[in-house]
Amino acid sequence: MIDLTLQFKLIIFSFIFGFMFSASLEGFNKIIKKYSTAIEIILSFIFILFMTFVYFVGIQKIGNAIFHIYSILSIIVGFILYDIIIKIIANNNKK
Repeated sequence: MIDLTLQFKLIIFSFIFGFMFSASLEGFNKIIKKYSTAIEIILSFIFILFMTFVYFVGIQKIGNAIFHIYSILSIIVGFILYDIIIKIIANNNKK
């Protein structure tokens, strides 16, 4: 059984990671558009490996690499929330 405070830290970290992953992925995609498809695939693979490494180092530091289904859900919620916030900001800037 995982301690409640540890679960809370992992969920918050996963949420923030999902948010930051979405932001960095958007920037990364803007940068690599000028390369050929083969280079884009290779760079995308390296980017995903790097972000996975960062995430697992983070959960290792927080809770000895305990990975739970709530972590996945928190990453997804953070990822989606970033897109929603960007759309709201873009709509407000149009007005």
